Amino acid sequence: MGQPQSRSDRKPQPGDHIYCRRSGRPYDHHGIYVGDDMVIHLRGAAKKLGPPSCEKCLREGKCNGEIAKSCLDCFLEGEPVLFVDYGPSTAKPAHEVIKTAYDFLENNDFGRYDMLTNNCEDFAVYCKTGRAFSSQAFSIIASTGAVFPVAGVVIGGAYGIAKAITEAQRRR
Repeated sequence: MGQPQSRSDRKPQPGDHIYCRRSGRPYDHHGIYVGDDMVIHLRGAAKKLGPPSCEKCLREGKCNGEIAKSCLDCFLEGEPVLFVDYGPSTAKPAHEVIKTAYDFLENNDFGRYDMLTNNCEDFAVYCKTGRAFSSQAFSIIASTGAVFPVAGVVIGGAYGIAKAITEAQRRR
């Protein structure tokens, strides 16, 4: 999959997989930059707390179920933008990445948010490559396996089954 980069001198380009740290939280937030300072991203039901808070999101934003289009500033919540870089043979062309993100936004059919098996990183990686993957979720499972080997095998197996089911539902 892609490699995280933290170049602060780089500006997002349409089709980029971007992310930011979440201050005080043990995870990062991922999305697809679609141009005009807008990002499409998957967010859990807990994030749907009310109407957009800025003028740009009021005018141009959209929320369809758990998929949202919001401005870059609201997406970042004051944190610096970070990038996930993909090799040219791994990532789809930018126009296809953007089309995939918009298709999911319009149809709300990426699937229900789940922190381990269907999260914002899965969404962004899927838009870029056609295959969902979350390094954050994988790290949690791997660290559990390092401390509790039997639990790691059980959790890893359950994770693999849940990912396969989610993927099959997405392809219908």
